[in-house]
Amino acid sequence: MEPSNWIKALEHAFNRAETQLTLFQDNDEIHLQRHEHGWLLRVQLTHEPASSSTLQMWLRLGQASLEHFQGALALAPFSGHLWLLERIPKSVDQTPLLASLEALLNQRDRWRAVATRIAKPVWKSKTNSLRPPLY
Repeated sequence: MEPSNWIKALEHAFNRAETQLTLFQDNDEIHLQRHEHGWLLRVQLTHEPASSSTLQMWLRLGQASLEHFQGALALAPFSGHLWLLERIPKSVDQTPLLASLEALLNQRDRWRAVATRIAKPVWKSKTNSLRPPLY
């Protein structure tokens, strides 16, 4: 679904008091659930179940990320996929909901970029002496 269609779907869900909305961006799921006191936003972070080592890497990223973002990291119990969650208080208009969704998607993209960079092998340079050998 294109982002322009998202806004229409969000407006419809917001105005019609729908309790749940699922959006897709490429292969990623985005869930919005209306609760009595606001909204719960969920954005899919990973597509494969998290192993112990990858879970530790994501948790390290999450600890640093909490200083800048409001979202939290969650592990889906059945699939093992990682999700970013954020609870939004009830509001009269949808502006805070759209802003929080955008921030959560930006958070996901940044986490993925950092995880990709971390996963790359370290480049080992060959040291060359600038002096000629003494012998």
